[in-house]
Amino acid sequence: MRAARRIGLLTALAVFAAACGDGSTEVGSPPTALVSVSMPVDTIATGESIDPPITVRVEDALGNAVEGAPVRFIIVRGDGELSTSVAVADVDGLAESVYSAGPTPGEAEIRVDIPSAANVAPLHFLVLAVTADTVRLSLVEGDGQRAEAGSQLPLAFSIRAETTNGVAAGGVKVAFRTASLNEDPVEPREPPEVPPEVPPEVPAEPPGGPAEVGGSPEDASGALTHDIVVTDADGLGQAVFTLGLEPGEYRVDVFATGGVYSDTVSFTATALEAIDGLVQLDSVGNGRLAAGARAVLFGRGFSAVADDNQVRIEGERAPVVSSTGTELTIEVPAFPETCLPQREVGVRVLVGPEYSNGLRLPIDPAERLVDLEVGEALTLRGPVEVECVHFPPGEMGREFRLIIGNTGRVAARRLPMRVTTRTPANMSGEGPATEIAPAPIGADLERAALEALGVDAGIRSRTLGRLVEAGIAPFRPTDPPPGIAVPGVGDTLDYFFPVGPERVADCADLTRPLRGAVRAVGERVLLVEDLSAPPGGPGTEEWLALAAELDRTVLPVTTSYFGPLEDIDRNGRVVVLFTPAVNGLDGETGVGGFTLPADLAASGRAGEGTPEPAGEICPASNEAEIIYSVSADPDGSAGRAIPTESLLRNAPVLVAHELQHLISVGRRALHSSMGFAAAEEVWLDEALSGLAEEVAGLAALELAVGDGLTFDQVSDTPERLEIFDAYLRRNFLNLGLYMLGTAGAPTIPEADPEGVGSLQMRGFGWFLLRWLADRAGGDERAFFRSVASGGQNHARGIANLERVTGSEWADILAGVSVALALDAAGDAEAGGEADPDPAAEVAEETGVAPPPDPATWNLRDVFASLDRDVDAPVFPSTGFSLRAERLEFETRVMEIDVGASNVQYFSLASEADAPALSISIRTGSGAAPGETAEPQITIVRTR
Repeated sequence: MRAARRIGLLTALAVFAAACGDGSTEVGSPPTALVSVSMPVDTIATGESIDPPITVRVEDALGNAVEGAPVRFIIVRGDGELSTSVAVADVDGLAESVYSAGPTPGEAEIRVDIPSAANVAPLHFLVLAVTADTVRLSLVEGDGQRAEAGSQLPLAFSIRAETTNGVAAGGVKVAFRTASLNEDPVEPREPPEVPPEVPPEVPAEPPGGPAEVGGSPEDASGALTHDIVVTDADGLGQAVFTLGLEPGEYRVDVFATGGVYSDTVSFTATALEAIDGLVQLDSVGNGRLAAGARAVLFGRGFSAVADDNQVRIEGERAPVVSSTGTELTIEVPAFPETCLPQREVGVRVLVGPEYSNGLRLPIDPAERLVDLEVGEALTLRGPVEVECVHFPPGEMGREFRLIIGNTGRVAARRLPMRVTTRTPANMSGEGPATEIAPAPIGADLERAALEALGVDAGIRSRTLGRLVEAGIAPFRPTDPPPGIAVPGVGDTLDYFFPVGPERVADCADLTRPLRGAVRAVGERVLLVEDLSAPPGGPGTEEWLALAAELDRTVLPVTTSYFGPLEDIDRNGRVVVLFTPAVNGLDGETGVGGFTLPADLAASGRAGEGTPEPAGEICPASNEAEIIYSVSADPDGSAGRAIPTESLLRNAPVLVAHELQHLISVGRRALHSSMGFAAAEEVWLDEALSGLAEEVAGLAALELAVGDGLTFDQVSDTPERLEIFDAYLRRNFLNLGLYMLGTAGAPTIPEADPEGVGSLQMRGFGWFLLRWLADRAGGDERAFFRSVASGGQNHARGIANLERVTGSEWADILAGVSVALALDAAGDAEAGGEADPDPAAEVAEETGVAPPPDPATWNLRDVFASLDRDVDAPVFPSTGFSLRAERLEFETRVMEIDVGASNVQYFSLASEADAPALSISIRTGSGAAPGETAEPQITIVRTR
């Protein structure tokens, strides 16, 4: 096949040369382009070379070949070698280099450029090195050992895998399997078809019975530390064997698996009754070993020359620092390549041909050991700290929540991770990976959530983006003249409505003027109804009552939390414009209302308000603070039917939400040299508006923050339940949707993701702010006024929250994730019973009552009640939907993909006799996370 490709390429080169330019060659003509002749992506087996080579053509401005240009080839990513790093273009303008893959699978990127011609764009080629489909195995070390029954052999069973060309084959999965001597070796074959729950790399029932892995000496056939290993760059792989208790001969068969064909090779070992030699190992220090630390071995028959003694610990050689005839000081191997759990290891001393008896001793790993009391948490951050963490064996029942996160701040930078748990019974960690995906939300719940919420469908955020892109200047009025008249009831007012079907404001669109009549004038609000509104809307008394409610509750609470309006139209009021133009924008998501930052832009009409140096103007700006709302439409003539009572119930919530947007963008854009670019990031701005709905609802219910509110407190009468449904339930629904999809849900997107993603973003943001405020204590209104304005420098997003809290973002993310995890710990797991309250556990174990919970909401109670609240289906319930993936004390490999500033939850429960467990976090390819990755793991003990 390679030969055919080579001939085909040569033919293509001939055609290529005839088709380019005039077919001439220019010597000394300046090169202007590199043209790829080779395929941009190639695939070869490890250890092979690509054929044909990577080839490029150097051309001038007329497309003619340029001879003599020096072309550089560089491997910018991955392993392997190039036949040449610089090639001179030949008479046809061609330059080439042969890439040879390294011994391990992976991807290599080769950059091709002309160093002397910076104007010539470089080319990039990818070569994928895959595991060879056929390998040869050979024994390297460990065959024919003899030791006492029940002990661990001093030397590992080590093999080497090579391709058929004799090149080291890295990345090959090799299986080790115990067998009886009278059993035929395993025939090399492809993995058989097995049920999905059985890993395909190893036969479900291999001949001679299942492999014993990492077991105790009681295993009749012996035990292996690993049942599957992956060969390294030298093609090497090994496992350490512990003999069974019965004296006699033992055999271990080794063969490639995972879709790779190989022969089968076998190791044999002999178990003796006892060893009574010249070398005797009696004890080791305090009876324990610590990986990477020094230890002292006591016995007899040691050599006084340190180098004459060889100490093996679980097959690894331990350097001897000093020695006497009865004492050895050694360096215990750190076992750095694999995250191995706390366990017992075999220790043995070899002096020339003599070898000692073996001891089995516990070894403590070098990495972090989790030692937490109930209620305590531990956070590990960065690629080094998260690479390996250990749980000791259990002396009592324990339960933990593990929160594995990506603390990255760039929304598009997801972090694929491979999470591996290992126990002493099986330390391989090379089996098939289970993908941990977010729980499905379901089409019915998604549709119901979108229909119920009536969000602005991204109109505000898209408009803001347009203003920034176009360099539109905000309206900065001069000192207002005295005696500005406030419109009266019945007066008509004219407005522009520059929002079309694409759902974004167009500053040049003056084709949609609206005329409205003033229906009510409050102390802080003007209610205006479009004259073209459908019949059947609110009556006079209803308009007045709405204005009074807004003046009494929504407007004073919202401004006290986020600051006053800029009042650029100088009327002392915010306009709420009810127009069927908003109804006409209604789609599948149900637009309820919005604000347009364009209304705070300079229109250029009055000759004032444009800053120096002047920015661009927005002729369609109304130069006023306006909240646009749907009109009542009982018959659905302008879109979906909107009963008047529904409009009146939802309008105060809309005003609270959108008023925060107006306050925030006004305080920032009008007072910053950055103009509209100083506006808060969309995710945090929506979080603040969700908080505005909450505090307005609590004010309407006459309830305080920080009181651990239960559902009964907000629903003890039908009237109060209606207030809860209008102002508060949507935040819990959004939080429930976020918890359903945690790791995949958007949290800090650069733009409103719309759909369910938008609701998840809002749920995360609202709970984050509520948790931060509860944690801060004191008068939270000052806290939120500072967040809304961004301070003197108008900080945005994560930097804004770090400024206000004085905490790093990674710590904030860990804290809010733990808060949710602790609430989830008391919620029933799928198919299980509710866990005890962690706070109560602390009190029971320590005898000290925990401090009062300052949280505003008792989340467990509210979600449990919403789940049972079938009589109030205003919004669909998701229940307390944070479900942690359950881990067991077993060897397992999982793959997760965590979005920026997000987490994946796990639970880990053990009984009193649980073994030790190690957890390692690496990239999706199995490599250690790079320096730019920002992984984090937070562990909290709940029982």
